[in-house]
Amino acid sequence: MEQGGVCVKCSMIWMSPDTARGSRFGLHTLGGILGIAALMLALTAGGVWLSFRWLLPREAASLALVCAVTALGTVLALRLGRRTAGDAAVFFLTEDDRLFLADARTLFGPDGNVLDYAADAMRTQAFLRRLADRPYVPAGAGEILKVERIWEKNGQYAVRCRVRRSGGTAACTRFLARGMEDEELLLRQLERRQRLDGGPELAEDRSLLGVLASALVLAGCAALCALSHPAVGRLPRDLYFPCLGAAFLALFPLVYFLLRRRRG
Repeated sequence: MEQGGVCVKCSMIWMSPDTARGSRFGLHTLGGILGIAALMLALTAGGVWLSFRWLLPREAASLALVCAVTALGTVLALRLGRRTAGDAAVFFLTEDDRLFLADARTLFGPDGNVLDYAADAMRTQAFLRRLADRPYVPAGAGEILKVERIWEKNGQYAVRCRVRRSGGTAACTRFLARGMEDEELLLRQLERRQRLDGGPELAEDRSLLGVLASALVLAGCAALCALSHPAVGRLPRDLYFPCLGAAFLALFPLVYFLLRRRRG
């Protein structure tokens, strides 16, 4: 671990097969995002052209097209996210039998815009390549104190554990890419820590409060939408579209807090 400029080496390191052979994290991430965006644009343009060519009902065809393209884009984005999460997760075992976990995506500053995100993806790729050439425990890694659960999902292992960092102890969930060298040894190390009794106290989790608050806001906006809809007419119809936009925006924090509560 880098502390005060001193680098502590590790006795074992586990990385995804793609990362160990020479990471293409940035290329895969940015290429996947651009590919999904291009596919969605092409499908949308093709669907609109077909609806005019076949003289389909405009409102129903537009709604079906939006739902289908959005669902496909969400599925592809989730698959890309799981892959990049597995490629960015690195596990370290030190000589004194301490197990560390680093998510290379979080070792750089927060994204400011699209260009910053692209630059961070390429920096992550360069960092993973250096790590494969000269293994060490980076300063941003957290020590795994207790493993709460290990399961397999969509061809990947997932592990939920309690991790200690400089800011305290918190729960997190990370994906493990299949096919890592000495994969069984890593699983045994994780299973050993799963059998530990007790464990450190976790930092206060306020995600449930966020879930409840964002759910209430979403429900309130949805109720206003329903009451202001022209078919109901209980409220002025001018409120319908602003409330619909507010409900759409309220969906994002709800999804965020749900994911944070599930994955840590």
